[in-house]
Amino acid sequence: MGCPGGRYHDKLHQRRPRGSDDSNCLINATYQLNEDAVLEYAKAHVGSYFETPMTIRGEINGSWGWTTTQMREFVGGIQRIAMEENGGHPMIYGTDAVHGNALLLDTVFFGQQINGAASFNTELVYEQGRITARDTLAAGIPWVFGPVLDIAHNPLWPRTYETFGEDPHLAAVMGDATIRGMQSNNQTAACMKHWIGYSWNPTGHDKDGVTISDFDLLNTFGPSFKAGIDAGVLTGMQNYISVNGVPTVESTRLLKTLLRNDFEFDGMMVTDYGEIDALEDFHRVARTTAEATKFTLERTSIDMSMVGVGTTFTNGTYALIGEELTILDRLKDSVRRIIKLKLQLGLYDNPLPGEENLALVGNDNDVAAALNLARESAVLLQNDDNVLPIKKDALVFLTGHSADNVGYQCGGWTIQVQGVSGNDMFSHGSSVKQGIEEIVGNDSFSYFNGLNVNGSYSDNDLNTAKKLASEAEYTVVVIGEEPYEEKTGDIDDLTLPVGQIQYVKELASIGTKVIVVLFEGRPRLLGDLPEHVYAVINGFLPCELGGKAIAEIIYGDVNPSGRLPITYPKHSGNVMIPYRHRVSTQCATGDYCVPQWTFGHGLSYTNFTYSDMSISTTNVTSSSDSVNVSVTVTNSGSVAGKETVMLFLTQPYRSISVPEVKQLKKFSKISLDAGASQTVTFELTAADWSVYYPQIGQGLKLVAEDADYVVAIKPETDCD
Repeated sequence: MGCPGGRYHDKLHQRRPRGSDDSNCLINATYQLNEDAVLEYAKAHVGSYFETPMTIRGEINGSWGWTTTQMREFVGGIQRIAMEENGGHPMIYGTDAVHGNALLLDTVFFGQQINGAASFNTELVYEQGRITARDTLAAGIPWVFGPVLDIAHNPLWPRTYETFGEDPHLAAVMGDATIRGMQSNNQTAACMKHWIGYSWNPTGHDKDGVTISDFDLLNTFGPSFKAGIDAGVLTGMQNYISVNGVPTVESTRLLKTLLRNDFEFDGMMVTDYGEIDALEDFHRVARTTAEATKFTLERTSIDMSMVGVGTTFTNGTYALIGEELTILDRLKDSVRRIIKLKLQLGLYDNPLPGEENLALVGNDNDVAAALNLARESAVLLQNDDNVLPIKKDALVFLTGHSADNVGYQCGGWTIQVQGVSGNDMFSHGSSVKQGIEEIVGNDSFSYFNGLNVNGSYSDNDLNTAKKLASEAEYTVVVIGEEPYEEKTGDIDDLTLPVGQIQYVKELASIGTKVIVVLFEGRPRLLGDLPEHVYAVINGFLPCELGGKAIAEIIYGDVNPSGRLPITYPKHSGNVMIPYRHRVSTQCATGDYCVPQWTFGHGLSYTNFTYSDMSISTTNVTSSSDSVNVSVTVTNSGSVAGKETVMLFLTQPYRSISVPEVKQLKKFSKISLDAGASQTVTFELTAADWSVYYPQIGQGLKLVAEDADYVVAIKPETDCD
């Protein structure tokens, strides 16, 4: 499609209203749409906007943000002006709706992506994607910046909770489910991010550059992004970092050769926030913003620049056209992709979609879906002497800084970009305290919190807590992290604040049976805390329904079924050793390094017995051959439960690269009544025992060596 007057006005620019320049801000002093500012951007042919402008402002006049209806009116005002000024071409609006449309007030908030992974339930993750897209569309927003397809690598990294964990196959399956759910309405574009290698972080500090081999780039990150593209994802976003010394935003190798040629992605590609400008002021490879624009346009296939204010990208593009007419063909490719996206979403026919969804925002079925995800993503890590579940008439003392704080259950990208603290701003929220009250009332439990999130507490508060704990048979301590996002979550030590650990140990010292609940976005080191308590539950960041889910698990109304989607490290020197580490990664004793809890670990209130494992053939001679692996699982306990059956594969010797000890290749979550059995069958194909050949620029090539392979069931099985 051509552009009026020959001006490439659909070579778009993205802006997030930061409030740093009132003349450019899309809202005025009374927090209404600033139509004059929108008109100026429309005249500059800015064709895309994102985020609610209230997500970085905190509480204003008693409110923490906007409702879906308010946001829809805001988006509609921008769309009206944009189309009037640009010959009927619609703008496209996007948002970071990464766990529900959680930057608005009245939608249902789901757990973070790490919770979806911990559930090992693709149906729940699909449903989260579907509801998220429907609710964003209700706000007039057809573009969702998710899912995150990065692979967790360094648990210090503050965006760990935004991933589907450390396993490429798990991330691929969950990414596929999310994208299919989001795009099931045919009016929403999902966005795979952050292309590529972003999380291969050596320090844990966000935005640090990475050094990575082609083998690891393709075999760690390739599966999830390939799954996203195969699922039909319409857009993608690059990352903040440099890979092997080259900023991604100017990398021909990553944003042309690998993305467009090898992965054959033809969707629209946007930068992450401010990345073109960052070539000058962060990466320091460009001397001016004009040069930065030139590098990105000439060297990559980026279609859109995401910035906060101003039109430097637009201006730089016009200047480049004046200098180099040969750039026009390159720009036409981007214009084609952007307009194609708008046509795919039907924006020319209905520039403000989703009105019919307004009445569905926050409905009871959505609440039930979010609650089910919270239930199935909680991981019972430790349960000494089967202390859980506890009886409803038992005396319980509840304490901890996260025991009555829904915001701490949610993490970042919740109402505000950096997250919030408190309960009142949540439409459907339930803290652990509120969840327990709903189950047992106030007669059999007491509550007092003397602990701050930084680990500090006074002697008086500790003494009060110890007195209450001494009067209770059980003490539930809810601890973990405060909300953060991106760089604000950088830490220098993965250990939980020492004061949090000491507070728990002080309570345990008086004889009460301590149950620890963790709300955290990454696996914080616990030291010797597990040795002093009876039970540990990791809720990750289940968000507003998490308190209810945890209470149900504590009292046995729900049987826990979550599994760790990430290794939980034990020692600070071993935090970057995933379960799928190479066979040569060993500790001083010559043995594999022992974590606190392994990938896939998760206890239940019942027992599952595995038997009759069979394999259809042990000799494969063709790449078209397949292998069926079956195993019978029996619930040998006394209560119903859900079990995730996992199949791992390893190649003990591999010439192309040192092999991994094992890798997840298949999983299935099943539900069994007490005494019931089910046979689970997995089909393995050549893709499962192959690896991507470490070449970029020659197409994706899966290779399988003539070798022995070992098949194993259950995460605790030693394959080596």
